Amino acid sequence: MTQNSVNLISTFKNHTNMNEIINNPVVANEVNNSNSNNNMNNIIDFSNVWGEGTVAQTAKVDQQVVNDLFHAFMEIPQEVVVSFKNEDGFLRMVVKMNHREKFFRKYETCADAKLVEYMLGAMRGTMIGALEGYKAEEHILEVSETDPRIELFRQFINSPLKCRFDADFIAGNGDRYVSATFTIAYRKQIKFCLKRTDEIETIISDALKAA
Repeated sequence: MTQNSVNLISTFKNHTNMNEIINNPVVANEVNNSNSNNNMNNIIDFSNVWGEGTVAQTAKVDQQVVNDLFHAFMEIPQEVVVSFKNEDGFLRMVVKMNHREKFFRKYETCADAKLVEYMLGAMRGTMIGALEGYKAEEHILEVSETDPRIELFRQFINSPLKCRFDADFIAGNGDRYVSATFTIAYRKQIKFCLKRTDEIETIISDALKAA
């Protein structure tokens, strides 16, 4: 493993205080006025997001995409929707933006803890400048044997953020997928589409009981 290579487990364990944003949902008029959450280390607890990974495969965060995201946020998008995919053991982040109800953009890259942290901050109108510093360095990720989206989904559903469940997506083979949307700020959303397994059913059931 090279010096610049990042183990997903150790990386996310270094960001175990990421509950601040998710536990402090914003209303529309707070998005651009809040300076209290400039430290975005407290969004989500990533300590158990990934299981043990291997060093057999690695992937890089696309620095050009991060650069494009920085400039896109500087243009103040009217709408941002972020979703995640588990792509062969790597967390892949998909970002869709709407500018002035006319220009629609889509960005996609592998993501680590820091990038997710900065993205959530940028969606709330803070930490946009952190993306510029982040893109200046190379970020190499190792493959993981577990799906990071599941623990991420657990953190979101157990947070105070509003969650909307849409009708399940039904694949051609009959598999059902949970469709959940969380509001980070006005017209700034995180979406999950996860196969409806026993584990996902348990996560949802436990959250409903605790609500």
